[in-house]
Amino acid sequence: MTLVFPDAARRMGGHRVFFPLALAFAVLGVPYWTAGYLGWLPVAWTPAVHAHEMVMGFALAVVGGFLLTKPTRPVLALAAGAWLLGRAAMLAGLPPTWAVPATLAYPVVLFVHGGLPFLRAAKSGHNAVFGPLIGAFAAAEALVWAGGDGGRAGALLALHLVGLLLFTMGGRIIPSATAGAVRQQGGVLVARVQPRLEWLGVGGAITAMLSVATGWLPEAGAAGGMLTGVCALARLARWRTDATLGRPDLWSLHLGYAWLGLGWIAAGVERVAPLPGGAGWHLLGAAALGTIAASMMVRVSLQREAWAADFPPAATLAVVLIGAAAVLRVAAGWAAPAWLMPAAAVAWTVAHLLILGAVARILRRPRRKAH
Repeated sequence: MTLVFPDAARRMGGHRVFFPLALAFAVLGVPYWTAGYLGWLPVAWTPAVHAHEMVMGFALAVVGGFLLTKPTRPVLALAAGAWLLGRAAMLAGLPPTWAVPATLAYPVVLFVHGGLPFLRAAKSGHNAVFGPLIGAFAAAEALVWAGGDGGRAGALLALHLVGLLLFTMGGRIIPSATAGAVRQQGGVLVARVQPRLEWLGVGGAITAMLSVATGWLPEAGAAGGMLTGVCALARLARWRTDATLGRPDLWSLHLGYAWLGLGWIAAGVERVAPLPGGAGWHLLGAAALGTIAASMMVRVSLQREAWAADFPPAATLAVVLIGAAAVLRVAAGWAAPAWLMPAAAVAWTVAHLLILGAVARILRRPRRKAH
């Protein structure tokens, strides 16, 4: 006998809408920006607008798919509509009078329907941080328009928020998933959350974000960012990466967290000494975010559709390509061949086409039902 759950007909997981949206945006957005940057298309996006869209567009779509687990259909439609409205406003280059409410709509909706429930359900201070963290994206969006610097400070603050979200949430998901693999091999993963390192890293990230938002004390901001990166790498060193080498769904998360540590360190350095190729921006926003997001979108889709954790070979290739794209993009900032920038865009685009195909195949399968 099939069990019918109340309200089941009116609910659909946010991953079914927002993961495909995020992936389609990643596939189209980077080539569009690259073509404009190289003068192939008359694109008016500045680097700050490009960064804004990769965070507030791509990254927050992934966050929406992760947080909106069982929204009602009206809530899901509202969230998706708000996200699309923001992207349309940026693409059209609307004046601030229209663009501000359009771009603020999705971060606010995400906080109300994703951040606040998380805050209410949190049973510890460690988990309570996620609610305000989601809400802070609306503040970053406001800074984009009020900062008077073409949106650079707001976009950089949003990127730092993503980095902190990956640091904290990754610090829950990755060791928890790894512990199962270690247990299957007859061991025990002792060092999981590592709260002291976590709080040190959170403190460093908050210092870096305050420096970015205000423009004050760049040296303190640099030290904070580098501290968070060191804490991320120190945590990762105790998570038994060696036990995950036969599991691409797990080692890809470890790889993403390694990129995260390097990205935070590079972002810290860039507060006082800009690096060629925007290394801090791209290691944090392309390598770390791209790798962890790709792996999580496949994992979460498999889990929520109640299928075995069978990580597709295409997804494994995609994870490698995302890292290659970030390295190529950073290298393109040096006195390097002109083909590096297009090559980075191609690697990024192919990687996300592969993830989009993998997620689409999972979502097309007949959904399992409880009996």
